[in-house]
Amino acid sequence: MSTPTQLELENLTVSDGVSYYYFDSGNVPDNTYTTLVFVPGMGFNGGVFRKLFPLAAAHRLRIVSLYRRDYSPTTSFRDSDLASLVSRTVEGQEGFLRSQAIDIATFLVVFAREQHIPLAEGIGGGIALVGWSLGSLHTHAVVAHLDALPSNILSDLSKYLHTVICHDASGVFIGIPPPPSFSMKLWSETDVEKRFKLFYEWVAGYFLHKNVTSGSIDDLEFYKSPDKAHSMNELSPEELAALTSAKTFSASDALLVSIQLDVFKAMTRRAIFDTALAEDFLPNLRVRYMCGGASPGVIVWALHELRKCLADPKPIYGPDAEKARDVKFKFQTEGNHFIFWDEPEVALKQYIATINL
Repeated sequence: MSTPTQLELENLTVSDGVSYYYFDSGNVPDNTYTTLVFVPGMGFNGGVFRKLFPLAAAHRLRIVSLYRRDYSPTTSFRDSDLASLVSRTVEGQEGFLRSQAIDIATFLVVFAREQHIPLAEGIGGGIALVGWSLGSLHTHAVVAHLDALPSNILSDLSKYLHTVICHDASGVFIGIPPPPSFSMKLWSETDVEKRFKLFYEWVAGYFLHKNVTSGSIDDLEFYKSPDKAHSMNELSPEELAALTSAKTFSASDALLVSIQLDVFKAMTRRAIFDTALAEDFLPNLRVRYMCGGASPGVIVWALHELRKCLADPKPIYGPDAEKARDVKFKFQTEGNHFIFWDEPEVALKQYIATINL
């Protein structure tokens, strides 16, 4: 098996003028294997998952990690792509998310066709799509906008995609605002590089919670431990720069984070609380949410709030909302936001356990 540094970026065209670059751990010979496709979070490119690649085959996994749009060499957003975000209209922002969903779903299907990966058999084979942090916005969008896919893409997607995982999704991406007592002062920093550094050191820290499974906000820590080094602290500035983009973090990623909360609420309702959509489009698709045992408390809290909504989603997601898909939650008891970097073997076992829920 190749080491992470020996892997070469590959590319795949999904539409006219749009190509995604990605890393691929490769075929698993003589095995029916599952392909995990990762969509990375804010400020980070697909290289952030590189420690998982040498471990994949032993777990009968093939791992693919995307470079999202605006992360070179994947195609940058055009002005026309961003106009809908900048317009601040609900229609424009929903249209932007829908277009990203179509592109990522198309990537999955074209990759599956070209690589001849195994078809899904229950929760084996096929594809599990994993959105990490801001990447969960994109994976959620795929589930929410299955009805926008061309029929040939939707038909083939149904043969491969069996599970979607949102790993450490920020509350805003699922339509849940942070608790009133929580604030992020780093967003007021005007220097782009400094703002990214503050964000990265915060989100990559360890949050020492009393209890991540209780559902009580009082059991959660909202500020990182000052006594434990944050993930990736061993990297030189040059090594970190190879995995990140402060420019994209403060540009198109910042626009994504500023999408109106009601748009994210509507997307979540379409994804997991719309019975008509779920019945007509990939009815057997499973949606899983997971968070780390030392991830930021604000993320753990939001996931508990969403779990409560499974019983009665109407107060947040509207009068017609009701649980429509196979949705489950996994509150891990170990690992921070970057567990795939600090403890890659543990991370793979967590992903497998979440898929198997």
